[in-house]
Amino acid sequence: LGIRLYSAEAKTLPKGQPMTPYRIPTDKTLASVRTATAKGGDISLNGNKKIKTVEKEFETVFGLYAQVCYRPKGLEAGKGYITSGAADEYTLASFNEKCKADGNDIYEYGE
Repeated sequence: LGIRLYSAEAKTLPKGQPMTPYRIPTDKTLASVRTATAKGGDISLNGNKKIKTVEKEFETVFGLYAQVCYRPKGLEAGKGYITSGAADEYTLASFNEKCKADGNDIYEYGE
């Protein structure tokens, strides 16, 4: 699994609209891209945390739109990684196991 971060505007886009222009570059620090209205604080990640909780924490703490992502089997790098709402109730560990069981490819950070 991986995580992709976007500016808050990406959350308001119509479904199916490309979010790439709103993606936060991987060479930026969270401190440099967080919004002025963000609550601030810390986020801890562990396998027992639900996907929807992780995504919500990034929004609350940093003011960023976060999406847990994966790489479906056979899909070329850079395409089709974002989880859908159907995955929100999975924990990070259980969704990672599901991805392995489904034969998905390993997500490479920065794709």
